[in-house]
Amino acid sequence: MPPEDKLPGGLTTVLLPTQVGNIWRVQIVWPNGSVHYFGTFTSKQSAVEWITAHAWLTVRPIRPDDAFE
Repeated sequence: MPPEDKLPGGLTTVLLPTQVGNIWRVQIVWPNGSVHYFGTFTSKQSAVEWITAHAWLTVRPIRPDDAFE
C-alpha cells in the first residue's frame, strides 16, 4: 500500500481486495504499518465478501484493554 493511502498515524486496520496474478487476496495493513496478505479468492467479489464479514478487524477498541478481552 502506498504511504499516501495510509491513514494518518496508522490508527486503524485497513482491509483491501488485491489481485495477485489470477487470484484475489485480502491485503491487511495493521495499525503499526505491517502488511499481511490473507486467503486465496477466485474473484474480487469473494474477497470483498470476506472483508465485509470481517469488518470488525477495522474497529479500534474503545479502551486499550478491550483488545485483550
